[in-house]
Amino acid sequence: MTGCKDWAVIDPLLAAGRLPRLAEAAMRGAILHALARRSTRTAIDDALLRFENAVVGNLGAGVRPALLFTERDRIVRELRTFARSPLAARLGALHASQWLAIGRAAAPFDLIVRSRSGARYALLLRRMPSDGRRLELLRRVRHALKSKRTPLEGVLLYDFVCGRAKLLLDEPDADGVYRHLRAS
Repeated sequence: MTGCKDWAVIDPLLAAGRLPRLAEAAMRGAILHALARRSTRTAIDDALLRFENAVVGNLGAGVRPALLFTERDRIVRELRTFARSPLAARLGALHASQWLAIGRAAAPFDLIVRSRSGARYALLLRRMPSDGRRLELLRRVRHALKSKRTPLEGVLLYDFVCGRAKLLLDEPDADGVYRHLRAS
């Protein structure tokens, strides 16, 4: 049992445990691709295709169809919520000169943008767990915020599960920075 395909043959439920991570990666990739093209019309279709390709490539045919369809419905629901969010509208309204980095160039973040006043913010698109893993993820985000070479005023963490963005700040004067962000 060296590869992921061996898991799929032996236990479909173990393979299905990877479905949420594959779906999250597919949604992030589709959103970033749609934002880079300045067209969010096909983001849902793109995410579903990315998800199906990832499932076939990583897990093979060992996943139960009911689990696959449940995850596909969840992708559609979460991407529709994101597309209707104020964050999606604000990201779509940014000028090309305000995009500093996207995708791998923005690692460990998904996107780095500049506000109208020149402040730099990073964006993370994630499904936030509801258990103790949430604290570990927030700790890693705060660590990445402090250790990034590019000075950032904050990180917007968009949670696919609840459909909201949360601003994480590295500065003690958080209220002033948040006002600054809202003004842009």
